Amino acid sequence: MGRPKATLPFPDRPLVALLAERFAPHFPTQRIVCSTAILTPDIEKALSDYCLIERALFDDQPDGGPLAGLERAARHAAELGAPRWLAIPCDMPFLTPAFLERLADPGNADLQPADAAPNPTAVVPCAADGRLSGVCAAYSVAIQPILTAFLESGRRRVQDFVALIGAARLPFSAYADLPQADRLLFNLNTPDDYQQALAWEQAAQA
Repeated sequence: MGRPKATLPFPDRPLVALLAERFAPHFPTQRIVCSTAILTPDIEKALSDYCLIERALFDDQPDGGPLAGLERAARHAAELGAPRWLAIPCDMPFLTPAFLERLADPGNADLQPADAAPNPTAVVPCAADGRLSGVCAAYSVAIQPILTAFLESGRRRVQDFVALIGAARLPFSAYADLPQADRLLFNLNTPDDYQQALAWEQAAQA
């Protein structure tokens, strides 16, 4: 991308600011997790310019990847005494409050497997193509010691952790009725993804 994803303009505000503003009315206890390994002046400026710096949490595991951010968020949720929390990545610009509310509902009757226990340890959504997203997910605070131990063992794959804790799945059919459902979990992995997302956004605003 040539710059941290959090600072990419979408279309005229950094992604981190766009998502924080979009979800603030629905999820007011927000925290923004940043890795100290990639804390650049651009990120610091974006957080300061949009009054987000006071919400920032920092993980200090330079090679921890996304799971290090999740682990930092899990520890903070435990400190707050919050039973559950949502993880929202900064590179999914089409996430909506309606989708996240379904994801956050531990009693959702659409969860898979059909015999998933009430209040599962985690709920991960399935994209239209069947991919699971462990970074955009709803977690119980109970994952914190498990995740800490997972990272200490040297493991880093998000999908391995999701499998380890036996996460329930929110199938695409459970939110296919939402507007532009097939784009909700679209993430910006490449410059082409970013350009495609901008084109969709510009078309929607036209």
